[in-house]
Amino acid sequence: MRAEAIADVRASLGESPVWVASEDALYWVDIPEARLHRLKDGQHTAFLCGGRVSAIAPAQAGGFVAATEAGFSLLEVDGETLVETSLAAVLDGVPDMRMNDGALDRDGRFWAGSLAEPVDPETPRGALYCLGGSRPTPQCGGLLVQNGLAFSPDGRRLYVSDSHPTVACIWTFDLDRDTGHISGRRHFADKSVIGGRPDGATVDTDGCYWIAASDSGRVVRLTPGGRVDAEVAVPTSNPTNLCFGGADLRTLYITSMRRAGAGADLSGAVFAVDVPWQGIGETPFRR
Repeated sequence: MRAEAIADVRASLGESPVWVASEDALYWVDIPEARLHRLKDGQHTAFLCGGRVSAIAPAQAGGFVAATEAGFSLLEVDGETLVETSLAAVLDGVPDMRMNDGALDRDGRFWAGSLAEPVDPETPRGALYCLGGSRPTPQCGGLLVQNGLAFSPDGRRLYVSDSHPTVACIWTFDLDRDTGHISGRRHFADKSVIGGRPDGATVDTDGCYWIAASDSGRVVRLTPGGRVDAEVAVPTSNPTNLCFGGADLRTLYITSMRRAGAGADLSGAVFAVDVPWQGIGETPFRR
């Protein structure tokens, strides 16, 4: 399978694609440029954020819950304006850190991890947080560049990756749906299996894990046992994240980052490909 460009926006670092079925629209962010993007009815719109936003997910009351420079916020599009309301400033007063990848679990809790800028491979300072209601709780630490958040269809398995070249690994945890606590960390796959650094991810209805294999120009599908059984070629070297969308959730949307090298003419674009597998509708975030 091969993805094709649908929005040549040349994002510096496109991330966190989200399909909003009620609008028949795709949203994503550009982290360094502090912008929220929307593609609807073939029309592209960009909204300026008050600061860098690294991940978004649908909120029950409308708009998005978001991972930001300081922690967690709500974002709402009001006409041509983006309104941000802070929920929890977990990184307030820590200028050399920000939040990174984020995703909703099957019960509407929003998970996101932090990272240091610049990253020091000798000092892993990143942590994974769970935001249920309005108070985030740290769940695990020791991360350099947290990524790859996704959840099994039954909501009892959490996936998370570390994209830093010195780690390049994906783990799974058992997730207690009642408490939101994770345990039983174990190795799932790494760069030697997927052929690139593990970046953003999602899960389909079969329970298979899809991940952007950064530096390889590919997205790969892994079975719950960690075996690659399908891949999508992306015409640029650094796909960053992905989601399922479209009327039947069988279109895979893929963001990317701007970078020189193979596929540089389309780096930063958004891509799409129809696949024979189906995504899972999100349970919106509830405060």
